[in-house]
Formats: sequence, C-alpha cells, structure tokens
Amino acid sequence: MRRLPARLALLVIPLAFALPAACDDPYEVRPCGQIPEKGCPVGRGGTCDDPTCAALYDCLDGAWRLAEHCPGGGEDPDAGTSPDGCAKPVIDHTGETTGCKPDLQNPDCPAVAAEQCFETVCLTDCVDFFICTGEGWNLVAYCNEEGAIVLTQ
Repeated sequence: MRRLPARLALLVIPLAFALPAACDDPYEVRPCGQIPEKGCPVGRGGTCDDPTCAALYDCLDGAWRLAEHCPGGGEDPDAGTSPDGCAKPVIDHTGETTGCKPDLQNPDCPAVAAEQCFETVCLTDCVDFFICTGEGWNLVAYCNEEGAIVLTQ
C-alpha cells in the first residue's frame, strides 16, 4: 500500500472536508411559477429582439417583476390588461417612498409583486402586499383563503 507524501496529504485532507460544505446553498430558491404570458425571463437570455416577447421579466423573491417593456410588444404590461388579455390588479402608488424599516419578510411582499395576472398573484409565496409611505408600511392587498387577491385601497 502506497502512502501519500506528507505535503500532498496536507493539501488533500482539508479539501476532502471543504468540498461537501461548498455544495450547501445558503440561499433558499424561491421559484416564481409561470411567467406572465408573452413575457420572457431576463435571467435565461430573454431579449426584446425576440418578436414573441412583449416584455422582459426578472424572478425576484418568488415573484415576476417587470424589467422592460419591449417596443412593439403591444399594450403597456403595467396597464390594467396585458397584451395577452391577462387582467392585472391596479394598485395606487400615491405617496410611495423608500426606506421603510424593518424590511418586509416572507410572506409579506412589496405591492409590485401583486401587479401580475389575477390568476397567478396568489400562486407565489406572498400573502400580504405593502407599499412604503411616510407613515411606514401600508397594506394594499392580500391573498384570501380561496387564493384570490383582495385590494384594500
């Protein structure tokens, strides 16, 4: 039986313990579910050069967020109805600001996470939706027990 030279063993043994630890992902993956119709994911190479993309979306904290409206992609995806006929909640952002503390924690989400198709809003991990105002966090919508979004404004 051959033995490893001492110097090589000093390199190999710590790596044997470090590699399994390197595989642990400290961040929980939160899938966004189905992307809005005619939307393309930015993180997977979607571009407005693709004629099938009406808008580009980014998956952030378990919700699809509009990254860019594609020219010629139809109606504005932030208007009440998207090019695919998907009805979206319209939330009044009057008085919205930034810097509210403490930060929202799951299942609380910013209001923009609710501004997607009515049918898919409550399929995310979000339950309550807030905007940050001068008075602090204000509830603007929530998912009821039937899985439907309810606007509080």
